[in-house]
Amino acid sequence: MPSSTTMSSGTRPGRVATPWHLWVVAGFFLLLYAIGAYDYVQVLLENDSYFDAQGYGPEQVEYFTDYPRLPLFFWTANVASGLAVVVLLVLRSRWAVLAAATATQAQVYLQIITFGFMDRWNVLGVRLAVTDIVVLLLTAAVWLYGRRMRRANVLT
Repeated sequence: MPSSTTMSSGTRPGRVATPWHLWVVAGFFLLLYAIGAYDYVQVLLENDSYFDAQGYGPEQVEYFTDYPRLPLFFWTANVASGLAVVVLLVLRSRWAVLAAATATQAQVYLQIITFGFMDRWNVLGVRLAVTDIVVLLLTAAVWLYGRRMRRANVLT
């Protein structure tokens, strides 16, 4: 019976123990994307009490209730793949890297469209714009983290 340090596929050493930081990263990313999923659902439901709680005025509510299909596609892809990253990290699947890359790309395209063509900065303000940029950077960081964990054979 081969040990965990032998070649499992002929080219890569076997799977290594789960590092503690994988759980921290997965937990943090779950929190981040659970908040994003909640926002996504509330906006799609056009929940007036949610919009009120966010302090959105008529211009911001109209921005979200008249959301074009292309940015909605990228928003959906970002949220779905962001949540998938968490599951795949916990399962220690190499597919977490692809899911994180997809989430990152979707977020990039979403920001290009919304900042470049939908005036997101002026409609929603600096706080939300900075939040979006931070989420993009964190998502890209998880993608790089996943690549590193894949190279270290934590994700197989």
